Amino acid sequence: MDQYKCPTGVQGRVVAVSMNQRHSELTSWGLKNVKINLNFIVLDVGCGGGKTVSKLAELAFQGKVFGVDHSRNMVEFSREVNKELIAQARVKIVQGSVEKMSFPDDSFDLVTAVETYYFWTSLSDAFREIKRVLKTKGNLLLINEMIKDGVYEVENAELIAKTQVCLVPLQEIRKVLESVGFVNIEIFTQRGSPWNSVITQKLC
Repeated sequence: MDQYKCPTGVQGRVVAVSMNQRHSELTSWGLKNVKINLNFIVLDVGCGGGKTVSKLAELAFQGKVFGVDHSRNMVEFSREVNKELIAQARVKIVQGSVEKMSFPDDSFDLVTAVETYYFWTSLSDAFREIKRVLKTKGNLLLINEMIKDGVYEVENAELIAKTQVCLVPLQEIRKVLESVGFVNIEIFTQRGSPWNSVITQKLC
């Protein structure tokens, strides 16, 4: 089983530790592009090793942060990382698929997805489900280290094949977001780097 798409077992835990370390700076950069109020209710989709959940809990320290991941092992690992926050009832981690989540409609002020859209079966289905659980005027923030720009995917073909990611051009992501009803789409890129983030809003 691919350890990047669905980390499992001992090797999955190694991947989770690596993710928490390698994605920390990227995540902090991406989170600067969105406003996070102290009392926000936030969902991190594909929470993996749980470090993004921890960062979000620091920013929304009067609210609550949920994490969801389809890997049972990653849910367990993320719970370990956030055990103190869970004990304080400030964090909750559950297992589930982005295309079909157990949360009620209009639950979250913000949904984040860090380095994870690459593995979704259907972007449109995932975006529809995220839109469903977002509150009106809530935001979705995608944060990505990889990019499909005609250069990166050629130079990094071996890495892309190894990790089995499916990269989508930023303008195609915009089109899919628009097709399911998201508005106010903004795209940010880090100069001299493939880092990118996409933020969009649900109005109705």
